[in-house]
Amino acid sequence: MDTIRKFVMYGPSETLGSFGDQMLEATKPQYVFNHECKDSGDRIHVHIYEEHRKLINSSTTVTVLVKHLGDKLDIDFVITGGRMGFRGSLSASDNVEPTVQESVYDYIIEFSERHGLTIQETKVLEDKG
Repeated sequence: MDTIRKFVMYGPSETLGSFGDQMLEATKPQYVFNHECKDSGDRIHVHIYEEHRKLINSSTTVTVLVKHLGDKLDIDFVITGGRMGFRGSLSASDNVEPTVQESVYDYIIEFSERHGLTIQETKVLEDKG
């Protein structure tokens, strides 16, 4: 099961430039990769989160790719893994704590609201091959 959500966030370059570092502090990913283009000043942050739920034997990986391109951020939010159907249904005790994807998604939306930025979700076209 893969889910891809894409966002574009617009605002002042200085505010958008702080997004990757603030997200790193707030959400504590397991793996982080950063790259900065010396010519254009564009930056790329990759944050990878992993969550394992022993009760339902389910692993979920959330990868967030943040591309800071001047006055906009392109954010790719990719969720892989997990279980579906009856055998993968969550028990009542599993719903107490938010999942990693909910926490990261909530942070993205909260950051845009806190700084008064414009955020848009773009549709992902599926391959019909």
